[in-house]
Amino acid sequence: MSIYIPMISQTARLMGSGPLANVPFFFIAFVTSLVVAFATGNRAAEFGKIFNLPLLPLTAGIMSAGMIIGTSFLIPRVGIGTFFVLAVSGQVIAGMIFGQLGLFGAPQTTITLAKLAGVAFVIGGVWLTTFR
Repeated sequence: MSIYIPMISQTARLMGSGPLANVPFFFIAFVTSLVVAFATGNRAAEFGKIFNLPLLPLTAGIMSAGMIIGTSFLIPRVGIGTFFVLAVSGQVIAGMIFGQLGLFGAPQTTITLAKLAGVAFVIGGVWLTTFR
């Protein structure tokens, strides 16, 4: 993440468009995924399952595109360090909540006082690295 996100931001700058920076990124990712899938064996049965997937997991592609577009917009404005601190802290907090609720097939975990203290430290770290 710490390499490819700034590279996509640079692609957006070079192309003059955040949304268009997604096109070569996702095309190359698609081709690479196909090469790896075929290189690891016959995948005809697995490819057939694509058409039976529920819609909710497929929205991950939309979320990924939104993340990339947002990244190419935010990094030049807030800086790469601030962006990563905010992104990682958001993931820590979301992971704790998703675990508590058992969302997306994640094993259910309880939010404890220690985890809340950890999140408080994460938020404190965001404040220290971003605003001080």
